Formats: sequence, structure tokens, C-alpha cells
Amino acid sequence: MFDGCPECGGSYEVDAAASAVVCPNCGRRVSINREPLLIVSGASGTGKSTVLRELSGTREDVVFLDSDTLWREGFWDELDWYFRTWLRLCRDVAQSNRPPVLFGGGFGVPANLEPHSELEWFSSVHYLALVCDDDEQKRRLRARSSAEHPDQYDMSEDDITEQVEFNRWFKNEADRDAFTMIDTTERTVETTARRVNEWITTHTDSD
Repeated sequence: MFDGCPECGGSYEVDAAASAVVCPNCGRRVSINREPLLIVSGASGTGKSTVLRELSGTREDVVFLDSDTLWREGFWDELDWYFRTWLRLCRDVAQSNRPPVLFGGGFGVPANLEPHSELEWFSSVHYLALVCDDDEQKRRLRARSSAEHPDQYDMSEDDITEQVEFNRWFKNEADRDAFTMIDTTERTVETTARRVNEWITTHTDSD
């Protein structure tokens, strides 16, 4: 709904101080609601989907979103479009006065989001990453691909190795000042979900 000025077709620019967008062509000004954007990330097998299922339906003050909803294999060649589309969707969700909480692995890499001007629509961006020990992550991912769940996942050993390396990136290279880390290796689903829920409350109350 904010992808172009209805008067002249120009692209809006964000005036953060005034919580508004302005068309530089015709001067049209529209008030916007700037909410924090909360990203819950982590490699496959660290617990994102499980925590999202646990939290879904438990709060009315935020909107939980699963980035896998829009994913398809062809997007490997269109990642910029994919990330920007989700930012635009979160931007529109925020206009209902509820912060979006987006669950997705690649969204936890700030470099995937920072090139996009849609970030300016949010009052702040907060990152949480779920991590776990390598052996536990491998066990979980192999269990997904086992005969017990033949239709749920089909991960090769190469896929698993890639996700283990991604998990290590969060543990060893992600900016500790930008991220909250939760190790799910020995935590129960309930304990992890409670911790994520507390993190959400902290950042929605403070903003």
C-alpha cells in the first residue's frame, strides 16, 4: 500500500523523525506507524519452527510470521527480491500497530537486509539467533530425513553440513552486540519458547 505515491507515482521517502513518508516529487505526506522489527533466526535444526509453533496464538500484541511461507527453490537466484518482499510485508503489518516477529534463517544475516530502504520504516531492528551444538544439530536434521518422516524433509549430508556451518557462523562470527543468542542444545521447547517470548516483550515494551 506504500509502494508508490497515488498522486504522481513517485517513491516515498521516510521522514523518521516525523513518523511519516514523503513523496519527493509532489510533496504528498502520509503518517506511518513505525514499529520495531524482530527477527528470530538460526540455522536449520536449531528450533525456529518448533518455537514458532509453540508461540503461535499466544499473543495479540505482535504478529508472528514464518519466512518459509513464501519460499520456493527458484528464489535462490532472487534472494534480494525475497528479502525485500518480506520487509515490505512486515512494513505493512506494522501499520496495524503491532510489531512483526519474523522467523527465518537468512534474515538473521544483517547484510541481507541492510541494502534495502524498507528498513527505514521500522523504529529499530532486533536479532535473536537460536544455536545448538554441532552434534545435536546433526542428530535433529538426520531425524527429520529419516524413514519416520519421509515427506517432511529431504536433506542430504551436504545440506546438513551447510547448515552446521551456518550454525557456526552465528556462534562464532555474528556480531554479539547485535544479537541475542539462545542455545537450544539442552533446553526444552517450552523453556526456549519462554525465553524467546521474554525477548519479544523486552523489545516491544522498550520501543
